[in-house]
Amino acid sequence: MKKAIVISSLIFFCCPSAHAIDPGKAQGVLTMNETKVALTEAYAHYHDNAEGLLDRPREIRIVLADRQIPQESLRGIAFLPVAELAKEGRVTGLLLQFDPKDRSKVLVTLLAKPPQEGLTLMTLSLVDTAKPPLKGLTISKTRISGEVAHTEDRASGSEELPKLSYMVKFSAPLFQELPVTADVKGKQAQESPQIKVLRQKIAAMKKGDLEGIKAVSSEQANRRNAVMMEKLTEESVKAFAKEGAEDLEKTLKSLKRVVVRDDRAVALCGDNTWFTFVKEGGQWKSGD
Repeated sequence: MKKAIVISSLIFFCCPSAHAIDPGKAQGVLTMNETKVALTEAYAHYHDNAEGLLDRPREIRIVLADRQIPQESLRGIAFLPVAELAKEGRVTGLLLQFDPKDRSKVLVTLLAKPPQEGLTLMTLSLVDTAKPPLKGLTISKTRISGEVAHTEDRASGSEELPKLSYMVKFSAPLFQELPVTADVKGKQAQESPQIKVLRQKIAAMKKGDLEGIKAVSSEQANRRNAVMMEKLTEESVKAFAKEGAEDLEKTLKSLKRVVVRDDRAVALCGDNTWFTFVKEGGQWKSGD
């Protein structure tokens, strides 16, 4: 379960095949304190915000990375898979997020493994109406290119909050979120396969059945939960699970919609709370 603040085929705006477009490339350097990282790969993704959960009407995401990553790691609402890759030390670079109709505001996330487990990724909010953070930005139906550069004014940084500077040119094919294949409400939402899976998870949580919880959770969710469980005793985990089950049941009473995009889905509840789902091995699994 998450609250809005602030996955496996993909399609282009007007391009029938990914093989018809040149791969993304970046050229530049990211400096974190004294550490320099060459950024060589570029990825771009457009989200139409059909779920209505983003902080902006629509969003383009650009990842400038030091290595190749799956294009699908840019998919989703928030807490994107690419952020998980960064936390695991499997990519270093920058994630840029902005409304294509308001290029004066760009949210920049440092994709780098935090020095301590549990720390969030560092973010910068860049706003400049006179000199937009993205220079020479060109967006077509199939590609995006431009340049981004920034140097922080701080005299120095720390391990937790490094001083950043970067100057990167990029060009990347522009993918989009898969189209909505179902959008159900009311009784149909409550009886959807996604909510049935969530109720199975709630039942397992009430029993403290850790294997049962794992069975109805996605691979990514299980990896994330395993990291958290390493710091707790089994009894503590079961106690937290039982307590969380009660909260989940209460939240489900305010269920509004279930929006499905092929193998991914989001259940939208009151108070801007949502649950994610992913189809793995032909079965829907809880993504939280």
